[in-house]
Amino acid sequence: MQIEIIDPGTRRVSAWSGGKTEELFLYPATGSYAERNFQVRISSATVELTDSHFTPLPGVVRYLTPLCDGFYLKLNGMRWQYLANGHVLRFSGSDDVYCRGSGRDLNLMLKGAHGEMRILHAGESDLTPHAFVFLYCPCACEVCGVSVPDDAFVSVRPDRLHKLKLSA
Repeated sequence: MQIEIIDPGTRRVSAWSGGKTEELFLYPATGSYAERNFQVRISSATVELTDSHFTPLPGVVRYLTPLCDGFYLKLNGMRWQYLANGHVLRFSGSDDVYCRGSGRDLNLMLKGAHGEMRILHAGESDLTPHAFVFLYCPCACEVCGVSVPDDAFVSVRPDRLHKLKLSA
């Protein structure tokens, strides 16, 4: 099993209209988010404005989870809904999304690829097999016996997903 803590110094940082984004993973590695040439992108955004508008990404399936308390989101002119920490929202990149609140989030973008974003807790290991598994660890923990510091992003290439073990 390969476990790699993603070094903060290797993350690509870019600005967007509402704050900054750290790109944690892009596949293929030769792709470009700016050119919309990617199949999988994982990023963490800092939302600095209290009101912001998400970048339209037609053809992309998006997953979002707050790493802060939460955000209010308005999709396609519908009513505002609260997305709390510990919850995941799946939506189309074509959706018109407004956000109220500031803080940090985690994003998964899929373009012609399959995947999911899930919240796991210590002791859980029930994962769907995928080519890539990434974990965000808000507090120090162990992943399959490897010590992980708090606020870390981890890439896991398990031999068998049922062996993935998280502990606080």
